[in-house]
Amino acid sequence: MKNLSSLLLDKTPKYELTIPSTGKTTRFRPFLVKEEKILLIAQSTQSKKDIMLAIKDIIESCVEEISNAGDLPIFDIEYIFMKLRAKSVGEVVEPTIVCPDTGERVSLNVNIDELELKKSKDHKTDIKIDNDLIVTMRYPSISILEKFGGDIDTTNTPEFYDMILHCIDSIQTPDLSVKHDDVDINEIKEFIDSMTKQQFDMILNFFVTAPRLECIVEYQTEDGKTRKVTLSGLGDFFG
Repeated sequence: MKNLSSLLLDKTPKYELTIPSTGKTTRFRPFLVKEEKILLIAQSTQSKKDIMLAIKDIIESCVEEISNAGDLPIFDIEYIFMKLRAKSVGEVVEPTIVCPDTGERVSLNVNIDELELKKSKDHKTDIKIDNDLIVTMRYPSISILEKFGGDIDTTNTPEFYDMILHCIDSIQTPDLSVKHDDVDINEIKEFIDSMTKQQFDMILNFFVTAPRLECIVEYQTEDGKTRKVTLSGLGDFFG
């Protein structure tokens, strides 16, 4: 006799998505009640780390060929989760914002299945900070953000600086290639501290221009004016 749950699982639809960082196409299924429970429990803790880990587990359960979502760039995680959520719960979300001009609370309407990543033409992962010195960067991931409680406050300078250290993948010269995992983090810190301001700004530009889930939404306030707000990241879309 068939397991009862298989009667439903055999008929669960499959969809395709393209992983932004690799361009690879894979298949996914909507998340089920058991996975939604994981997310709801994490949300009830109001812990950003718990929520991110729950999203990681859901992606690994629902998306084929992803066994360790913790190493994916955060923009991959956000994009994939939006696609999952659209097919699992519904394509439209209604986040609430406070209008910065009038102070009133406004409910927005966003179709998350139509969202695309915003990409900068100037973005690059290999940063030539000197004639013969290239720093290769890696994107922030859940594995990296776990070290900082699941989120990074970019206004917290020491915390953001520490994250930068973990996002340096390798340092290369014509004669030498040093991988992040092969050296002590303090050596990377000394390397960063020895940069000029112009060189460090080149590193910062990697984060400023990195792909991100973002869209501009129009809304109307009680005074009849049409205004715009930029939503970016999962927190904005589900706030």
